[in-house]
Amino acid sequence: MREIELKFRIDDLDKLIQKLIDLGCEISDYKVQNDTIYVANLDNTECVLGSIFLRVRKVNDQVELTLKKQSNRISESQEIEFLVSDYDKANDFLKVLGYKEWVRVNKKRRTTKIKEINICLDEVEKLGNFIELECLASDNESNSYEDKLLALAESLDIDTAKLVNKHYDTMIAELKD
Repeated sequence: MREIELKFRIDDLDKLIQKLIDLGCEISDYKVQNDTIYVANLDNTECVLGSIFLRVRKVNDQVELTLKKQSNRISESQEIEFLVSDYDKANDFLKVLGYKEWVRVNKKRRTTKIKEINICLDEVEKLGNFIELECLASDNESNSYEDKLLALAESLDIDTAKLVNKHYDTMIAELKD
């Protein structure tokens, strides 16, 4: 499966949430997500075709391990995700395999959905507020899902000029530079 995702910086998150509620969306409670991102080489963290990023995510009391392999488009990646039982052991496991801790991303996330499009409303520590519009496509589907996501953004009165073509981990890493 491919994950197609567009992310936008949001100035007034409360206004956007109200717009979603007015459209009949149910907004989830906050989930606190603490992500630790790993790379094979700290000197090469550029997100290019074939790049692999590993993530250990703690969501409240649940722990997920995720592999993301970058596609040729910044908005797409192959994603493999599964639950693990222990946050510390998952981190140790990746370190023993030789992966290096690159960056940590802490956020509060609320979610909702419009048809097959998942919506994440994120308050990201050090970065601000964002909306992510996501959908999944099988590897052999060639439809242009980005256009569908852009159309949804426009219908929600999101300023599409505030499209962010970077992942949170990259943005936080750039703050360190």
